[in-house]
Amino acid sequence: MGCVRVIGAGLAGATVAHLLHVAGRAVEVVEGDPTWGGQLRTASAAGILYEPAGAHIFHTADAEVWRLVTGLVRFLPYRHTVRTEAFDRELSWPPQLSELRTLPRWPQIARELAARPARPDAANFESWCVGLLGETLYRELIEGYTRKQWGEDARNLAAGWAPKRIELRDDGYTDLFRDPHQGWPEGGYPRLVDALLRDVPVVMGRRVTVDDWDEVCAGADAVVVTCALDEFFAEHLGRLPWRGVRLVNHYLPGVEHALTCGVVNTPSPLRAHTRAIETKWMSGQTGPGTVVSYEYPGAPARHYPIDDVQGANRALARRYLEELAGLPGPPRYVAGRLATYTYIDMDQVVRQALNTARRILGEV
Repeated sequence: MGCVRVIGAGLAGATVAHLLHVAGRAVEVVEGDPTWGGQLRTASAAGILYEPAGAHIFHTADAEVWRLVTGLVRFLPYRHTVRTEAFDRELSWPPQLSELRTLPRWPQIARELAARPARPDAANFESWCVGLLGETLYRELIEGYTRKQWGEDARNLAAGWAPKRIELRDDGYTDLFRDPHQGWPEGGYPRLVDALLRDVPVVMGRRVTVDDWDEVCAGADAVVVTCALDEFFAEHLGRLPWRGVRLVNHYLPGVEHALTCGVVNTPSPLRAHTRAIETKWMSGQTGPGTVVSYEYPGAPARHYPIDDVQGANRALARRYLEELAGLPGPPRYVAGRLATYTYIDMDQVVRQALNTARRILGEV
């Protein structure tokens, strides 16, 4: 019996490899970077942990996913709270009607909320948000942030993922996520990936493309691809648009906490960053000293796929999937945000990996 070869040692690839290894299958991982884990990075400044690639909060309603990750490393209890700078103050995110009623502009906001349609118009991201929040809240809370984050007018973005990300609350629930299982891995995310890849052979620093396909398939019963498919195919059908971010990290000695919570959004177009992150809220560390990371969009990196309103990017992603399916050789599978070109959370990545491993064990 040959091995299962996994391309990419991010969360998706590491999880598939771990599950196959535990099931007794021979598996080998090939990773292009000198370190594994993808965007799951944790660094330290004077002993204070922070995430140089952006905030990651593990949250899920999937009990099986939660059992898997917490069975590998200890997760610290943490409920994620986000605030947003708007109307010259700091408000809860998602917005709470109880707070909005205290604003000087509440009469106008109330009139707009009363005039909302029964269901938001899903023609594009802007129409959906205006239909949910009204014009004033949309302009103050969403428009500038969206333009900065995506580098696109909100009317050019699809509304498909909006219901999961945008809401208006009137229940006093101030955590960002409602999932029952939430936490942050003690010591940082690299410990989770290290645990997944323990005892799994990994070839580091070798970037694989379609030109290496015959070598990838040699001795393999199946291949799992978790890297970006446009990069894998040298963009010969065109480049899939991605939005990247860069973090500027500031160590503040002698400060217990600089922010009021883990993440504070800055939607104003007058400021270049989209949000400030203080990982110390997640890590549970105490004592003097903290790190605040300011997130700036527009970096040349593959962090967020862009769902355009015409669906052209999604159609191009499907063409790359068809190209992969048409290659000769053993069965091949895809998993993870990069390979599937989808905007998904970490628990969904792990779920994809679980399903992929089960398919391989059942089919190969």
